Amino acid sequence: MHRPMPPLRALVAFEASVRHASFKQAADELHITPGAVSQQVQKLEQWLGYPLFLRQVRQLQVTDRGMKYFSRIAPALEQISAASEASRKRSSDSVCLSLSQTLAAKWLGPRLGDFVSRYPAIEVHINASNTRVDFQREAVDLAIRHFDGKDPALDAHLIFDDEVRLLCSPSYRDSFELECADQLSGVTLIVASPYPYWDDWLTRFTTIDAPARKQITTMHFDQTLLAIDAAKRGQGVVLSNGLLVQEELVRGELVEPFSYRLPLDKSYYLVYPRHPPLSDTACILKNWLLEQSSNVNMDGII
Repeated sequence: MHRPMPPLRALVAFEASVRHASFKQAADELHITPGAVSQQVQKLEQWLGYPLFLRQVRQLQVTDRGMKYFSRIAPALEQISAASEASRKRSSDSVCLSLSQTLAAKWLGPRLGDFVSRYPAIEVHINASNTRVDFQREAVDLAIRHFDGKDPALDAHLIFDDEVRLLCSPSYRDSFELECADQLSGVTLIVASPYPYWDDWLTRFTTIDAPARKQITTMHFDQTLLAIDAAKRGQGVVLSNGLLVQEELVRGELVEPFSYRLPLDKSYYLVYPRHPPLSDTACILKNWLLEQSSNVNMDGII
């Protein structure tokens, strides 16, 4: 039985455009022109029958339906990428790094050009997946993992000490006149499945009891990237950390209405198997990642 399939090249162009919020940056990643990316996205819009982006001067904004579609296709594209990567034989001049999709887009992506310019002969493969990598079965050299740093089979280097911060858009803060944490009973809480710390945060910094919490409006996302985007759009308050919202804080798209921060017993670690030893190429990427992490201050802003 024939199953109608969307244009696959258009799916790739759309997914990259959402991650970068830019046709130009998506084009750079895919090694095609911005015009070609735009044409591919238009093909997908025609196939779906609705717009995926609001095209404005110097700004590309994904529509609500486009973001919902992205959240459904991105995991499938990740699986295809991971399966293909594990099946291909990489040369000694290649290295594969696994990390979450949000961390790849928000922290690694803006910095990766520096590595490529320094080491043009090294072929870098990024496995952007929220699934925990299996070093025994997957062709992955290094990974950035959010955990307590304890695993006898792995060498672990601290990248970033994590702490939970509450964030929202300036307009959302002003519209609700947020001045104290107990006012959160009247807002919308944006819940990201990979960052499930709302109960801990509310317990520590508010007097809102359990029955009252159940009455608070909530919005759920299975990816932190989507939750952050919703907060930028003024749809509620979100929990994240400085590492994942560096650009939004610098541009003033997100602010902290309160100064409370919740330390976690998990942090970001660069990990790799103790045996066998890393290749020379993997060591180069490891040292570069540690150098990049050393430039992050306590607020997660370079």
